[in-house]
Amino acid sequence: MTEQQSFSTAPAQGSEELTVALHIGAPFTDEDQLVWSLRKDAGRLLKEGVLVRRPGTYLKELTDLKGRAAKEGVGELECEAFLDGVLREADVSRVVLSMSSVLGVPAWMLNGGRLYKNAGANTAALRAVFPQTRCEFFLGLCNPATLVPTAFGAQSQKDWYGFAGDTDLMELRWSEVVGDILSANPDCGITVWCNEETPVVWPRVLGQITGQGAGYRFAGETDILRQAMTEEGTRRLEAYLTARPQLSEAQRDQVRELFLSYFHSEDAVEEEIDLPGWSQGFVDTMTDRYFEDVELIRNIPGVTVIG
Repeated sequence: MTEQQSFSTAPAQGSEELTVALHIGAPFTDEDQLVWSLRKDAGRLLKEGVLVRRPGTYLKELTDLKGRAAKEGVGELECEAFLDGVLREADVSRVVLSMSSVLGVPAWMLNGGRLYKNAGANTAALRAVFPQTRCEFFLGLCNPATLVPTAFGAQSQKDWYGFAGDTDLMELRWSEVVGDILSANPDCGITVWCNEETPVVWPRVLGQITGQGAGYRFAGETDILRQAMTEEGTRRLEAYLTARPQLSEAQRDQVRELFLSYFHSEDAVEEEIDLPGWSQGFVDTMTDRYFEDVELIRNIPGVTVIG
């Protein structure tokens, strides 16, 4: 783990009642779908003490505060005013906020030969906006064999050699990113999941970030599945689960996985990767190392892995 800049985040007396759940991406995973899935139950969640605001109501100001926190710092009163503006006097114990770009922009994703080298410093700056409040991070991981080509195609500043530099792509590790975040934010836990499993574990992701647990039924729990399954398959899945409320969460995961295998949408095709030196064998090896890395992350103290 690399040494990261740290910020003072000692909680003040009486701040234990509120937790800020910070969704930090990763870029090119579910994007803002998490917020919009939760917004379907915004009124219901509010009654449970969970506030889910639309990103458009806070993202610009939060980005500005995070940027200044990373440079010259921001005053506590200014941070309190921002949080008060988000709460708007709502009596809640949990606030869900999303800033999926905080790890870094696509063009610099491999800067320094590592995956999101500045993840620790960037998340510490974001956490510094809430100096008197408990914070938790939530991060969707993504196979570098998929993420790297997507990020490269999403930027126009660099050609492939400028983008990748001398990075050893086989050594890209999410465990380093997670470790950096924890080192820079020792008072914050982090929950992660694999983007490749999101259609199946999405309800558990929603339950974890809201603090409602796996048994809470969300209106948007099939939102990701809908993007990967046929309309008929989604309809039959929902009917099947509705008729069997006694199923455990593990059983519900198995049912979603089974329906996804049978009713996978032909429109959700995989893109061909056309990059110098890449082959199917290269992609397969990167993928194997990615899942080995996820197993390492499971054993990092302070990390919850969904899936």
